[in-house]
Amino acid sequence: MNLTEIQNKYNTQEKCLSLLEEIRWNGLVICPYCDSEHTRITESERGRHSCKSCNKSFTVFIDTIFEDTHLPLPKWFMAISLALNSKMGISAKALQRHLGLTYKTAYYTLMRIRIGMLMPNTELNGIIEMDESYFGGKPRKEGSPLPKNRPSISTNFTKRGRGTSKISVAGMVERGGAVKTKVLEKLTKRNLLAMLRNYATSDESLLMTDSFPSYKAMDSYIERLEVNHSKQFSKGMVHINTIEGFWSYVKNGIRGNYRAISPKYLPLYLVQYEYLYSTRNDKGNQFKSYLKNALSTDKQLEHWKAESPAEVKQIAYPKKTYKRIFKNFKNERRKSNT
Repeated sequence: MNLTEIQNKYNTQEKCLSLLEEIRWNGLVICPYCDSEHTRITESERGRHSCKSCNKSFTVFIDTIFEDTHLPLPKWFMAISLALNSKMGISAKALQRHLGLTYKTAYYTLMRIRIGMLMPNTELNGIIEMDESYFGGKPRKEGSPLPKNRPSISTNFTKRGRGTSKISVAGMVERGGAVKTKVLEKLTKRNLLAMLRNYATSDESLLMTDSFPSYKAMDSYIERLEVNHSKQFSKGMVHINTIEGFWSYVKNGIRGNYRAISPKYLPLYLVQYEYLYSTRNDKGNQFKSYLKNALSTDKQLEHWKAESPAEVKQIAYPKKTYKRIFKNFKNERRKSNT
């Protein structure tokens, strides 16, 4: 939905609230504190409900990215529309200019929107390509150093490719489907195999990689074909051009819209590009699909600030979901063996 449609259809707080309640509850209001269905509408505030079981009041915002917001919902909806329609990303300064917000409000709103794009239950199958990339900008000459405490991945003083001190990111893409990424401190066999198990199903799937030695450990888990880039970049269907195209898409978006971003929040920016890429072929109402996904996402950060990069990684890569997927994988293996 474009901005004109959003402004015409959801131009009041009441209309926006009705849509959120319809998507989250579908006519049956459930208390977020005790999961009771015995609720009633309170007369003190529009959209507020009261639970007859635990005597607590709540709105549709509780435990979602909209909780504790002071921004009117019509502006929220316009911000979401701009973020979804800006396929290469949109900066907080651009959102500030479009909606007449302060920079702080625009920044926090975009961070919340990125949290709403989390899709931890995505599983890849079919033909899967896997590759790694490095974020940190072009190498600079040694004679022009910048302050060491500058929080930017746009500047780097080391070589390109493997062996660099840039931030390493591993990625997997299903041809014609979704993509998943993860920031890894070390591109070891163990880390890459764990990522593959968390995101991909091995049954009836085929993995494409380059000749990086760490990928050899995956042969025991999934059927794999590799292309040797020192000799050729593709051999028929054996290539990793899809995931390399995704890296180009992400880096061009960062370079063109953000100029420089903090390494601390890089996982959340990657989540945004994952979501926009994975939903590129959706023919339904992407705006409502996003709201449905966002309303099922817990409020992850208090005041939307992280104390450390590790906290951001815990949000972008939830371990509980990984354990559930790995448990399902083992159960499926047991069934096939019996």
